[in-house]
Amino acid sequence: MATDTSRSAAYGGPAISGGPSLEAGAELAQTLDRLEARMEALQFSLRTLRTSPRFELWWHDLRETRETWYGLVDPDSQDPTPEGAEQHRGNP
Repeated sequence: MATDTSRSAAYGGPAISGGPSLEAGAELAQTLDRLEARMEALQFSLRTLRTSPRFELWWHDLRETRETWYGLVDPDSQDPTPEGAEQHRGNP
């Protein structure tokens, strides 16, 4: 008797290929989208409210969020846009 592997994977059964499930892929995509939106909001805050007492907190949060995003996208790579001292003071 032949087994329909696409049907079992689609209904939550084990996928024969051994790859990540559709649910895991969708959850990762949703997490990455949320992190991207958070980075955009933090960057906006940093650009528009430079004199805010929360500036340092936002900067730290942006750095951690960016590290998390890159860690999820490619765990073996490094963030290609490291924060430098000049970037921190002038252009986030």
